[in-house]
Amino acid sequence: MRVGSLCTGIAGLELGLRLAGINVEPVFVSDIDKGANEWLAANMPNVPNLGDFTQHSQLPPCDVLCAGFPCQPFSTAGKRGGTTDERYLFDDIARLLDSYMAHERPLVFLENVSGLLTSVSQGEHVMARVVYGLADIGYHITYGTLSAAAVGAPHRRLRWWGLAYPADATGTERRGPQQQHLPKAAQPTAESRERVSALAERFGQWAPAINRWEHILGRTAPDPASNGRISPAFVEWMMGYPAGWVTDTLTTRKHALKALGNSVVPQCAAEAFTQLHNRMTHATT
Repeated sequence: MRVGSLCTGIAGLELGLRLAGINVEPVFVSDIDKGANEWLAANMPNVPNLGDFTQHSQLPPCDVLCAGFPCQPFSTAGKRGGTTDERYLFDDIARLLDSYMAHERPLVFLENVSGLLTSVSQGEHVMARVVYGLADIGYHITYGTLSAAAVGAPHRRLRWWGLAYPADATGTERRGPQQQHLPKAAQPTAESRERVSALAERFGQWAPAINRWEHILGRTAPDPASNGRISPAFVEWMMGYPAGWVTDTLTTRKHALKALGNSVVPQCAAEAFTQLHNRMTHATT
């Protein structure tokens, strides 16, 4: 499937689609962050980077559009400015979706913090603006929350996930939003008691969770600290990326941690897309 991406970062959503069994052909990316663009130039050099997509009037054709749009306007860790925050970009995403011809309109895989569900700006619920903004251009959306812990990661990282799809060929049909709490993925069994005991020397009570993630990823946890500070390689492992996915390119600790902090857990993205796509298929049959 031809996959386009906005707010691409380190392509975690694209990796999630691959983990969900989709044959991904990247056709464009878009980011303005210096570290993200360094990563994209090194790892996806032949894929056009649109840069600031808000300056574009249309997007190249694709089958799936990924957009992990900025979370700062909705995060409980910030001021929650919502639609008044200059980093609020959803309206531009909707505008660009509306520029597609009816027969070209892609599926849209979205990700944000769970605070999107409770964000209110100027008396308006931002989630309503998302849902009805999509409805106005002929899209339905099914959405829900899923945490990294639900797919076995040793941390919570609760996120909102959405899959928007064209109402019909003409874009005239309307249907109310569907929201589900996505079910948890099956958890693998723990490895040997000896392995958990060994991990306990470094991770204490978190040893079973670390052991579970080792089992899922198929590789052991790196040392969590380097020179007395948290190691980017360990964060990379915690986020579910292959060894060196970020750290082989972004060798500066600050840039690597920022890129990983802004990214998604690919295994979580894979599970969310699978569940939402199944619900979309059921809703349209």
